[in-house]
Amino acid sequence: MLKKPLIIFDLDGTLVQSDIDYMGVRDEMRSILKNLVEEDKFNKIQNTVYTILELVEIIEENDSSGNLFRKAWSLVEEYEMRGYEKAFITENAIDTLEKLKSLNYIIVIYTNNSRKLTDYALEKFELKNFFDFVLTRDEIENCKPDPEGLFFIMKKFKHSKESTIFIGDSWVDAETAANAKIDFVYLGKEGAPGTRRKKIIPDYMIENIDEIFTIV
Repeated sequence: MLKKPLIIFDLDGTLVQSDIDYMGVRDEMRSILKNLVEEDKFNKIQNTVYTILELVEIIEENDSSGNLFRKAWSLVEEYEMRGYEKAFITENAIDTLEKLKSLNYIIVIYTNNSRKLTDYALEKFELKNFFDFVLTRDEIENCKPDPEGLFFIMKKFKHSKESTIFIGDSWVDAETAANAKIDFVYLGKEGAPGTRRKKIIPDYMIENIDEIFTIV
């Protein structure tokens, strides 16, 4: 019997290594907000750890015209697509997915990327046939680190928290798993996500993606 039959992967930084300039797009969002909100509110935003999508939501809340909100979304998508021009597949990812598939695991992608970018990556790296389901930010109301997406996936496949595992590379992924109270595997060589908004200790840490078989 499989210990964790439902395996959920993050995409960017986990299965695919892109060159998205996250700091650059974050600075763009803050630049837009600086012209939208009062100085004390902006300073609070600037000194708080927000995801890029959360910054876009704050722009939407404060932009009555909707023009700056549309500009923000356009910039996010532009940075994302540019970052995938030289993207490459994570070492051993294909072999790992093939083996998981052969062992009858349910394999899912859950990403904060757009559907357009995700489909582009799946096509570019010929990954589509490995996955039983792919969930992007465009199909849910609340993105990571909100647990909505993980709950949706578990409900869809009728699996409990105990039979599910989430694999990612960032503090956002770690916090999402913690919020859903499911086991989290941190993939990386630089230590766990550490303290961003709160202390998070991964349930497992691996340096290479094929080490997942020591866990599931």
